Amino acid sequence: MRTPALPCVPVRVPHTVSRFESLFWGGKQQTALMLFIGVPRRGCLLVVLLAHKLLFETQPSSMCLSSATTVVSNKPDAAEEPAALVAKASSMTREEVRMRAHPDTFLLIIIGERIYDCTRWQAHHPGGALTIRALCGKDATEPFNTTHPAFVKKGGLKGFYYAELKDGKKAIDKATIAYRELTVQMEDAGLFQTDYTYYYFLWARLALMFSCVVAGVTLSDKLWVHALSGAMLGLFWQQTAFVGHDLGHNGISHDRTIDSRMGLFFGNFCTGIGIGWWKRGHNVHHIVTNSVDYDPDIQHLPVFAVSPRFLESPIFSTWYNATLALNKSAFFFVGIQHWIYYPVMAFARFNLYVQSLLHAFGLGAYDIKEKVYRRDLQIATLAGFWTWLVLLTLTLPTWTSRVVFFILAHNVAGILHVQITLSHFAMPSYEGVTYDDSANGFLFTQIAGSMDVDCPLWMDWFHGGLHLQVVHHLWPRIPRHNLRKVQKILVSFCKEYPHLPKYHRYGFFEANCVMLSKLKEVSKTATSFSELFEDSINMSG
Repeated sequence: MRTPALPCVPVRVPHTVSRFESLFWGGKQQTALMLFIGVPRRGCLLVVLLAHKLLFETQPSSMCLSSATTVVSNKPDAAEEPAALVAKASSMTREEVRMRAHPDTFLLIIIGERIYDCTRWQAHHPGGALTIRALCGKDATEPFNTTHPAFVKKGGLKGFYYAELKDGKKAIDKATIAYRELTVQMEDAGLFQTDYTYYYFLWARLALMFSCVVAGVTLSDKLWVHALSGAMLGLFWQQTAFVGHDLGHNGISHDRTIDSRMGLFFGNFCTGIGIGWWKRGHNVHHIVTNSVDYDPDIQHLPVFAVSPRFLESPIFSTWYNATLALNKSAFFFVGIQHWIYYPVMAFARFNLYVQSLLHAFGLGAYDIKEKVYRRDLQIATLAGFWTWLVLLTLTLPTWTSRVVFFILAHNVAGILHVQITLSHFAMPSYEGVTYDDSANGFLFTQIAGSMDVDCPLWMDWFHGGLHLQVVHHLWPRIPRHNLRKVQKILVSFCKEYPHLPKYHRYGFFEANCVMLSKLKEVSKTATSFSELFEDSINMSG
């Protein structure tokens, strides 16, 4: 029997790693990175060349966007077809799909009433290999429909068809069927269409904010003006990140190429946060929301743990392809996590800078063979960010003004990190991947793992759509300006199907209290688990 050919997937020797590991990473690579944080003398020329490259350089048709970067692989010859593909089944049950599927050799997923083989395609999937691998053997109908435009749903799956699903509607409840029908009605009603006037005014506001920052830095010698300019820059970063989030979901132009290039400008160049790095994890987060071993957005050891499960025994992260750090420092920080939460958020942005640079250069935890969308522009736009930020900071007359400006900007931008974590840290978590049946399907996973934050209509600008996380997770392609309308639809929908998880809504202050209470509750377990951890070390010699 011929040995089946294995697809090329990201493989790295597992090791213990934390999200903060790369902060202490050094060597020649770090020196190379620091060159991009220097101050080029011809910064203006760099900006002009960068803008020209972004707007006018044609993109090869063979280069597709990789939301969660894609592995480069050589396609096997026809003679090397996996054995599973030779004996092609005409139909299978859900249980048969679950039993036979394997992410490396036979990656089957269910969409609607059909089964698709994505074994070879996973390495080239624009949304990243990790998203498909997480859904191996699962019903991916809702994750697929909510994240793909109409043209992909109509004809994009033909080449991957494998078999029919025997028990197609057996595990689907009435709420899921109603949700699918409701989504079609919303599309027909135009709720997925963008009102560009909204974004024109938003971009004008961002331009005005940045102009105020530059004016405060260049036209005044007063420290309080420089401090105010730093705070304004932090607010500019926070607001611009919301635009990057919209673009990351292809939620503005709905054209992958256009939104991706705009994302390089608003994400990399304006904020210093790599859009390629962000999308690499965010797509996975939307699929496996609050999974302790799959969702990178809640994997923050050794500093935070949102579930006692993180402290019981080492967890292997499928996203990092490594075991999360579980040591004395982890127990110490988690034990005081409800006290250090806001201080950490005030400086969390520096970690994102490091992660973005490491991802762009393929270093540290990202030192694996994968294809990153326009790696050249990822690096160039990040270099452009550090160029204008350093030049702007050094324009200030004194080092006191420079330090105050720089630190305040990052502290104010820390509000964004509170908003990002607020809607998920307080919610229940689980291990593995759901989507087995309606009891833990898409609706249950997204509603149970997210909360909405209520605020007055006039404060929507401040939250940038992140306060409507339940709505966003159920319909991620909905433009931000339509989220309020869809929230009303969701409230009625949840009332009609009371067997669904409770739809959580809190005010901003109350949501913070709920989240801190969760962190405090988990911190209490850190002491007991720490004692067990020390005992196990002593027993092992």
